[in-house]
Amino acid sequence: MKHRPQMRVQAGAFGSTRTHRVKLALGSIVFLLLTASIFLYQFSLIEHGEESFTWGGLRFEYLWLMLLCLPFDTLASGLRIWLVCHVLQPGTGFWTCLKAEWANAGIAMLTPSQTGGGFGQIYMLHRGGVTVSTATTISLITFLGTMVSLLVLGFYSVLISSASLSSLFSVAIWPLTIIVGLMTAALLWPGAFRVAASHALKAYRRISNTPESLQGRMELAAARLIALVYDYHDGTWRFIRTGKAQFAGVCLLSFVFILARCLMAFLCLRFLGIGNSTLAEVLQIQMALLFLLYFAPTPGSSGLAEVFSLSAMAAIVPAGLAPYYNLIWRTFTVYLSAVIGLLFLALTLLRDTRSIFQRRNLGLNPKNQIEHSQPMGDPVNIGFSDGNPHEPAAGRPELQLLHYVQETW
Repeated sequence: MKHRPQMRVQAGAFGSTRTHRVKLALGSIVFLLLTASIFLYQFSLIEHGEESFTWGGLRFEYLWLMLLCLPFDTLASGLRIWLVCHVLQPGTGFWTCLKAEWANAGIAMLTPSQTGGGFGQIYMLHRGGVTVSTATTISLITFLGTMVSLLVLGFYSVLISSASLSSLFSVAIWPLTIIVGLMTAALLWPGAFRVAASHALKAYRRISNTPESLQGRMELAAARLIALVYDYHDGTWRFIRTGKAQFAGVCLLSFVFILARCLMAFLCLRFLGIGNSTLAEVLQIQMALLFLLYFAPTPGSSGLAEVFSLSAMAAIVPAGLAPYYNLIWRTFTVYLSAVIGLLFLALTLLRDTRSIFQRRNLGLNPKNQIEHSQPMGDPVNIGFSDGNPHEPAAGRPELQLLHYVQETW
């Protein structure tokens, strides 16, 4: 293994714990307000005499198909996590991977651009016995598989879609190309990121008059980013050396996840009795929406998803049925899996918190156990050594990460 730079990143590198809690609470409030407001507004636009929702117009045979299709995206996502775990952390159960995917969906719904989903996924994997550095690598590899699949679908859609959708795909492809390029560069040349971050910080110190405390936080943030890059580099190369077929499976399952999401929109249309479109037309529109909304700045794409969906599907969905379609579509593609994930995450945190209080009642101090346990390269306290960064850490895994999760959330 290549020698890695010695560094340690202490807790608090990214600001106060109160700030993290406020951000998550604010994201939840923004999500609820935007979702409620946009649906109230869309329902208020229904005019008297327009074709609207009726129980007699529903085709319940498609509801059963929707329920049958519902688990496919979650199962595909959980299975691709399990494939990576099979190489990097053998023995990890599929149920743990499934809960990690649900937690990812739950936290992603409450954070802008889905940025918080990885924390939920990493926590649930770590709770199942996976080391934090390995769980982080697993999360990044599955994300890379998603990006590769989206990029392939994007280039294909540019060639076959209509002129209007082709221009949308052409614009949306650039961010994905940049992200895949950066992840590839981090995989091949991690030292370049360390050099670039070091030079950027030195240049910033020379030209700015920011307080020492802010500069210190920036240095810690940069150190944590560099640590993440090296963990990603080491873990991904270890995965590539022994799991090339598994990565192909990860990309294939990412296609299944994307197509299941797009197919659900078609089934929602048929359930409402809307039959004026073909499956190919709906799939093209839904892939364009997926590209457009994947990094939407609002929590869970709230507000933007409903507005863009209404606009993109205007030629297919009658105005009187549009709010009902949006509500059913969002429920089956986002809300149900996210609620399940938040429920599992809350129950797990509750059990771990109760476990810590029980240890305190017995005279043990879990925080001291965390501080004096073997360094594990986690998001709170990252230490590099010449040894294997993926060795299991001493102590109970839920105790070692719970302190970080409680402070962050």
